[in-house]
Amino acid sequence: MQVEALRALVLIGLAALCSAFGWQMHAWKVGYDEAAQLKAQQDQEKLARQLVAQVAEKTVEAIAGIKVTNATIYQRTRQEIVREPMDPDCRIPASWMRQVNAARAGELRPEPAGAVPGPAAGASR
Repeated sequence: MQVEALRALVLIGLAALCSAFGWQMHAWKVGYDEAAQLKAQQDQEKLARQLVAQVAEKTVEAIAGIKVTNATIYQRTRQEIVREPMDPDCRIPASWMRQVNAARAGELRPEPAGAVPGPAAGASR
């Protein structure tokens, strides 16, 4: 009976040793998985920081490239007229232009109209 008890004791010890080894392997695998997940998360955060830095750098360059100019509407209009001359079909005679300029300056005054006539002879019904 002593051999059988010894054999049972050895089997129980071997089972305990296998369980302990399996438990340790499980703990190592969980630790490895957590480390891999943490590494992936850190890599993503690093990539995000790099992208933000690139965008910020491009933004600073774009802002530095902005040049403020003070231009009036009249200067731009003159430049456009110089670049695109008027179509000959749209030109008006010089005499008309003189009349328009005189009217703008207030030099042309229309002559007063005559008295308004009374009712026309055949207008009553």
